[in-house]
Amino acid sequence: MLVSKKIQKNVLLAPHTTFGIGGPAEYFAEPESTEEVRELCLWVCEEEKREGKKIPIFVLGGGSNVLVSDKGFNGLVLKNKARNIKVGKNKIFADSGAPLSKVVSLAVENGLTGMEWAIGIPGTVGGAVCGNSGACGKQTADGFKYAKVLNLEKVRVKKFKKSDCDFCYRDSIFKRDRNLVVLEVAFELKKEKEEKIKERIKYHAKERALTAGIGGRSAGCFFKNVDWKRKDINRKRLLQKFPELKKFSDKPKISVGFLIDFLGLKEKKIGDAAVSSSHANFILNSGRATADEIMMLVALIKNEIYSHYGFGLEEEVQLIGFD
Repeated sequence: MLVSKKIQKNVLLAPHTTFGIGGPAEYFAEPESTEEVRELCLWVCEEEKREGKKIPIFVLGGGSNVLVSDKGFNGLVLKNKARNIKVGKNKIFADSGAPLSKVVSLAVENGLTGMEWAIGIPGTVGGAVCGNSGACGKQTADGFKYAKVLNLEKVRVKKFKKSDCDFCYRDSIFKRDRNLVVLEVAFELKKEKEEKIKERIKYHAKERALTAGIGGRSAGCFFKNVDWKRKDINRKRLLQKFPELKKFSDKPKISVGFLIDFLGLKEKKIGDAAVSSSHANFILNSGRATADEIMMLVALIKNEIYSHYGFGLEEEVQLIGFD
């Protein structure tokens, strides 16, 4: 298979992530089309049969929202560069490696509303779908129509409708099942007057700017905000015991950044891993932080939150190579 010529061995992943952290990938390739993504995945299937061992695959988009282990990743990492985008009457069709920012700009240019919330969000279309990225009360699932997905176990491509994707807060079936590789995505949007779309863009850009000056390298918000509807959350007890949470009583979620800040953990450091002084849900690589230092700081934060409030925190960032 000619595509095997694209595969490199023992490539350091740190330069390919926004954290600037991570050991080597056993195999590494940069596919430039969805067909190359598919062929590389099929190459893995052949290698598994030949070597008699499982070779995991991880598709890396823009490198945000991930923390790679210092040991690296024993498998194939695909740095997805499949970036074709087409615009239909009220739809945008994008390869999974296309920048989310490009989808936003094309939507605006073509008078389509529904993607304004994503202004300034880094990463790719595939990454946004996998993690159901969102901001300002909106999320990727809102405009999602369908995706073409490669099932590595069955070695075939299937169309996934929204109802197939199990979208929930910062999560989807694709984030949980590594055998499903998103190839292409279709967004269904609505026609709107250009001036109204630009007004929303301006509003969301202003909101985004509040976290733009974080400083240092990070993966974005590290933890999911705490949903009041979680089974382990006793809303009545928490509001009675912790008056500071009353500011979130009319909101769907409790801000984790607020909780970390309230407990005095802003600027807390372990080695070069640091909690941001600007937004406490951002953990920074302030120098030469290792993944182990980041995880020690994460463990400290989770322990402090649990000890004080009695509930745990869930990572929004994907942890790669920690199995």
